[in-house]
Amino acid sequence: MSYQLETCASGIPGFDEVTHGGFFRGQLIIVAGHAGTGKTIFSAKFIYEGAVRYGEPGLYISTGESKEEFYTYMKNLGMDFKSIEEKGLFRYVEMLAPTSPDALMMLSEKLVSNAMEIKAKRIVIDSISPILRLNPPIEARAILHNALRNIARTLKTTILMTVEVPHGEEKLGHEVEEFVVDGIIKLKLIVPEAGAPKRIMEISKLRGRPLGRVIYEYEIGPPHGIKILPTGVLEEYESHINPRERLTTGIETLDKLLNGGIIRGTITIIAGPSGAGKTLLLLTMAAENVLKGYKTVYISFEEPKQQIIETLRFLGYNPQELEEKGLQILTLNPRTVTLLSTYNLVDAILKYSKTTPALIVIDGINALKREFGHVFSKTIRDIALLSKKEGINVVLSLLREPVEEERITYLSTIADNIIELRIREVNGQLKRELVVVKARMTEVDNTFHEVKLEKGRLRVL
Repeated sequence: MSYQLETCASGIPGFDEVTHGGFFRGQLIIVAGHAGTGKTIFSAKFIYEGAVRYGEPGLYISTGESKEEFYTYMKNLGMDFKSIEEKGLFRYVEMLAPTSPDALMMLSEKLVSNAMEIKAKRIVIDSISPILRLNPPIEARAILHNALRNIARTLKTTILMTVEVPHGEEKLGHEVEEFVVDGIIKLKLIVPEAGAPKRIMEISKLRGRPLGRVIYEYEIGPPHGIKILPTGVLEEYESHINPRERLTTGIETLDKLLNGGIIRGTITIIAGPSGAGKTLLLLTMAAENVLKGYKTVYISFEEPKQQIIETLRFLGYNPQELEEKGLQILTLNPRTVTLLSTYNLVDAILKYSKTTPALIVIDGINALKREFGHVFSKTIRDIALLSKKEGINVVLSLLREPVEEERITYLSTIADNIIELRIREVNGQLKRELVVVKARMTEVDNTFHEVKLEKGRLRVL
């Protein structure tokens, strides 16, 4: 009779996706990392989602914090363990500060008795490290392996053990890696030279699952508690471009230059030097499309929301009316994000919004370039491919650098449309001009046209 593997989905956002299903029943998994990397949150989420989503009883044995502390911290991250305890789906067992070699035998007894009583389908031991330090490696391996394997096989229970990795070291320590475990997950906190610190999950072992990649970023915080971030676009998505449907630029003459506006489902770059009017054009485009009934998300890496609202007022729009009709304004500090979290923000907007936006505007992508260098263009490419799959228009603003080589060549291949703005001096006055450099599937006039601001509105002559 062959051994049948039964899936045990973790319920942790993103984890089951990247592991092609999560864990299997009866597996022993190590979750390792330095202090503060989120081992407890990862393990707690595994237990909590098992109870809430699948009605599976969970047992949590802690050697590090009291029940009251655990409940308080987890509730702040969106996990109400008291509620699932009241339903008989959770039990918390304290084994604080073990100091005797007998702690290993005590752990084994508590594990078996409590798991049998509640018929636990998910068990967490957080952390196993203090107990391992009190016992010779051979004895620890023998008792833990026998006790854990027996309970896992008997109840078809999936068991997670957290392990503290000493600072300055990468190996798990205590020879715990020699245990016969089915999975090893390492959590790390990386502080890069540019951008925000990022958390990395490394899946070095997971029996029964094909692992095309082993390293993923993750985030900690409400409402998910912990979330594993997808790696971006790994395949060539299909596009949903419709040349017969177009979005307005908000400026009548520019729409005519584009033979009716911007084709639905395409990527547009608005490029130009500082002061040329890029943000004014983007806000005009966003506002006019919202007024036509198209939900729009406006993301800025350069200006705070209050300043964007005041600029809308300057252009003659009512910001409150626009927000009520579907304009969502998000402002991000590039120093507080990673490239992957930027991609996943757009992904979340498309997947989880009640109404999918027709237009996403991203103003100031040069801020990402300053933080991460030209590698940021890979993320922009992923965002472009993702939006094309959904038939969403994306408009990006790009500061044109004074050096010719630094213009927009590294992004031009992903853009369907490129509109350049320029400033030049004529008879002692600055004149702003615009030209449509590129517009796929459209015949365009490639001459420069003057841009003026009249009565608070942009005009193209």
